[in-house]
Amino acid sequence: MSSRQLLSDESIARLLLEEEENNSPSENLSDSETEDNVEVDDVESDYQPVRSDSSSSSDEDIQVPLSQAEEDNGLVQNTPSIPSQQSSCILTFSQSSLRSRARHVWATTKGRTSGRTAAINIVHVARGPARELKAIVDPLELFEHFMTDRMLEEIVKWTNAEIRIKKQNYEKYTSTQNDTSKEEIRALLGVMVLTAALKDNHLTLDELFNTEYSGTRYLACMSKERCDFLLRCLRFDDKAFRLQLLKEDPFTPIRNIWEMLMTQCRQNYVPGTNVTVDEQLLAFRGRCKFRMYIPNKPAKYGIKLEMMCDSGTRYMINSIPYLGKSTNTGGLPLGEYFVKELTHSIHGSNRNVTMDNWFTSVPLAKKLLQQPHKLTLVGTLRANNRG
Repeated sequence: MSSRQLLSDESIARLLLEEEENNSPSENLSDSETEDNVEVDDVESDYQPVRSDSSSSSDEDIQVPLSQAEEDNGLVQNTPSIPSQQSSCILTFSQSSLRSRARHVWATTKGRTSGRTAAINIVHVARGPARELKAIVDPLELFEHFMTDRMLEEIVKWTNAEIRIKKQNYEKYTSTQNDTSKEEIRALLGVMVLTAALKDNHLTLDELFNTEYSGTRYLACMSKERCDFLLRCLRFDDKAFRLQLLKEDPFTPIRNIWEMLMTQCRQNYVPGTNVTVDEQLLAFRGRCKFRMYIPNKPAKYGIKLEMMCDSGTRYMINSIPYLGKSTNTGGLPLGEYFVKELTHSIHGSNRNVTMDNWFTSVPLAKKLLQQPHKLTLVGTLRANNRG
């Protein structure tokens, strides 16, 4: 019988270390997985059979891994063991379908899909500028496709009418009180756009036209007195008929020019496969009947606009102002009314519309699938929604 060879202390320590490394399940995980205490991905495959609510006894011994912040706060000692069925981010049910209060049936499992794209999701156009705008590289020429000559003529017409009224308050006329023209209105709009691009729109006119603050960029266009006078006289409609229309439409003072601008926005761009419908609060603290107060918005006070934008380029395709109780929805819910009106230019195009829970509803999703809309919907539902 051969003599046995004794192992040294170093050999024994090395063998024990190798045994611990082979038995440790977390050594094969990446650094990010060990830092997040994620050990096993318990999310089931889409095609696995749904497990029932009753789990085996072995599942009850599995505890949910806690974050480092929870361990530091001493929550590990007080946290009971939770079954892995509840720790998953995906809820599973024993039944194959659920029925809401509105009798709408929801499937609890994802259905099998083929590799082919459904006909309702096929779009035959490419995203980008309209055909007549693709070759334009001059920014000024491109701007003229949005602020057209017809729009400028309307602004000049009613602004000059207001200038003639304001002139009666002056004893002596100067160049400041002269009638305006399309070129000057275009220059005024350019000054306003430039202040927004340079983040100067929060400055007063004294600061904008002071060479020490803003240089000569604004002063080279027009004087401070002329700019102030034009802004006070700027009008977009006939004041003689405004009072008759304001009762039905509070947006009357700018409705005509606004509709022209939205028409140009729709005609100058071809949206992609996916569009988004959402709201934006434009900061405004002046006098306005439909000015909104939303405390969770950064501006808090402003005019609320419902918009449809391209999901890829963030281009605004269409927009409707929210007029509060004065909004005439024709008997439709507010969310459904705005979605149908905003998406009117893309009806029948098989595009997808994404929206939040203020707009989303099950009846709206069903109606959009039908003619003449032919649109699909992706959105979240509120917990108290009947659907």
